[in-house]
Amino acid sequence: MKKMYFILSVVGLLAAGCSGSGDDIATELHNNPPPQPKCETPTSLSFKPLYNIFSWSSNTPQGTGYFEVQYGEQGFSLGNGTIAEVNNTSYSLPIFKGKKYDLYVRKNCGTVDGKSNWAGPITILSENTTACVKPDFVNYTTSTSSVYDPKFSATVSWDTDGLSVYEVYLGTSSTPPAPGNGDPISSGHSAVFINLDKTISYMFYVRKRCAGNTYTDVTSQVVKWN
Repeated sequence: MKKMYFILSVVGLLAAGCSGSGDDIATELHNNPPPQPKCETPTSLSFKPLYNIFSWSSNTPQGTGYFEVQYGEQGFSLGNGTIAEVNNTSYSLPIFKGKKYDLYVRKNCGTVDGKSNWAGPITILSENTTACVKPDFVNYTTSTSSVYDPKFSATVSWDTDGLSVYEVYLGTSSTPPAPGNGDPISSGHSAVFINLDKTISYMFYVRKRCAGNTYTDVTSQVVKWN
């Protein structure tokens, strides 16, 4: 009987000790909650599908820090996506038509206030390709006023996303001009060239102008009379 009483006493002491430890932890968490980020998390995340623009709201002064956007195909893990840093509350996403993406954003308030929590994701389906990829499927047609006319006109077309500016150039050089030295085409997907010589083979070049005034490689096509 004395052995049983001793065992029950030990069990009771252990139970009382566990209960007291839990109460102490709860009290500690209540009195000293985990620190919250000083940098406010962005809100009101939205997406404009035609132009693939991701936007959000922030009450933090615009002059303080910057925003970090992270995006990737639907289901990606944070840390494995593509990151872009922007100074305003929107970002034009360079993504591909017909794919689903998850979008996140957070504020970076600098070394003193640190970074906010990530806001998101919002999942979107892209309706247009705004990624920086060079144009494809270049074709052309020719016309002339008469078979005896030594001149002809050419209309050159290419695949376009319907949004971006394309730079075109037509000449006789086998080397394309440097980016920025062609003619910008801001609407449509074709260019017309007139008064071309029927005895000359021309080279047509087209490249896409991307974000940050960068350009894709050129796509080329020989243009000549039939």
